[in-house]
Amino acid sequence: MLNKKAAYPLAGGLLATAAILLMRPDYSYNDPDTFWHLEVGRYMLEHGKILYHAIHTFYDDRLPYIPHEAGFQLLLAPLYQWLGWPGLYLLTALCLFALIMGLLRLGQVSRRELGLEEGHVLLLPFVLLISCWIYYNYFKGRPQIMSSPLIVWFFIALREYQLKPQAGYAAAMVAFSWAVASVHTGVWLVIAVFTGMAALESLLARQLDWKRTAVFLLVLLAGLPNPGGLKGLLFIFTVTQSHFNLLINEWQPLSFSRLDQLPILLLLLFFAVTLPFSLHRKPFRFFVMTGILYLGVMNFKQNLFMWLFIPYFAAVFLEAVPLPARFRRQMGNKAIALGLAAGLLINTGPIFAAPPQLVRADYPVEEMNYVLEHTPAGTRPKVLSSYGSSGYVMFRGGDVLCDGRQDPFITKASVGVMGWTAFERSMYGFSEYLPDIVNMDHPDVVIVRNGSSGRLYHGWVQAFGTPVYKGSYGSVFQIRSES
Repeated sequence: MLNKKAAYPLAGGLLATAAILLMRPDYSYNDPDTFWHLEVGRYMLEHGKILYHAIHTFYDDRLPYIPHEAGFQLLLAPLYQWLGWPGLYLLTALCLFALIMGLLRLGQVSRRELGLEEGHVLLLPFVLLISCWIYYNYFKGRPQIMSSPLIVWFFIALREYQLKPQAGYAAAMVAFSWAVASVHTGVWLVIAVFTGMAALESLLARQLDWKRTAVFLLVLLAGLPNPGGLKGLLFIFTVTQSHFNLLINEWQPLSFSRLDQLPILLLLLFFAVTLPFSLHRKPFRFFVMTGILYLGVMNFKQNLFMWLFIPYFAAVFLEAVPLPARFRRQMGNKAIALGLAAGLLINTGPIFAAPPQLVRADYPVEEMNYVLEHTPAGTRPKVLSSYGSSGYVMFRGGDVLCDGRQDPFITKASVGVMGWTAFERSMYGFSEYLPDIVNMDHPDVVIVRNGSSGRLYHGWVQAFGTPVYKGSYGSVFQIRSES
């Protein structure tokens, strides 16, 4: 018969396994940016250097590029080369394991900061629920799958250091700072802001001695030796200039009235409900609340931070749930870790047995097959395609007007017809202006997606002739030499 002490860890492990099995592995491939990440990583490995210019474009590698995601790309590319898509899932699974354990630890540290017992029976179910949302919406073969757990674990080390300033926690903070700057440089500013909050907290508590000051300075300095340098650390100011980023859906302001954003609205309301329970007149908690609230309502991309740090605030709110004392036991982190690992291993088997196939209606798979079959060997065709598909075209062997790296394509060197940058032509171009863009940029082929306006499509046929190929994704126009 199972004793009561063993029942809670077993329940925690089984719950963790069940939650992981609900996180379908095939969803981790559904992002067009993954393809250009793979190609940039492959190119850097092949040439043995970090990239500081855009590659495979209409511009003969003349556009400058800030390598703000180089660490992620250099890890992703060899995994794909060795194992294919299952290699990507292995990285995703490892990061998901680290994230869930980090979110759980984040809630436990939050409770300990306020003198509560670390464990609470509702903490694990809450963390797993949050993790499911994060997985399905953000874990899609992009740098945030690595930077998210790194930021969470940095925050944990920071709070542990503030509670008990030991050298191990200080070293962990410095290491995590360097790792975030190397893997996903553009989000490193979050590390700097959290460090500044902790320094201000120490100053207000009259605990900012020379040792703490030195540790905080080392954390900040650890971000400097990154592939993108200072420009990489300040990358957010590059992509938001002239509001170019607002042309991308995930950067647009949140519309809380939309049904598909109902979970985000509920998160915001829940976040507001937790604050009276969790702030406890602690300056640091107020600082974090302000920062997370600011990021959480900006756009879908930055809303991720509210999901990451809601356990820090909600962990205390759980005390408001009326539960008998016998139900407040800790489930055991070791058992939970074993349960997560078991679930991830079970998910990994089918991925290796039957690697997922791309949905041909979402990517120009058949269309690029045709283009490459009719292109001389060793030649990269110039392919004009939409912003969302250009990463795949680049990955398959074509040169593109603009890929998912926004920053090279908003430079003055890329300005063309209509006074638009290459990024703007990519976003606005599949319209009545497409013939003008083709006449200026001289692609070899144009790929347009199915479902385009009939009026526009007729105009493109008049300008380019009948499509030479039609596939599941769209139509391929061969551009006449006189264009």
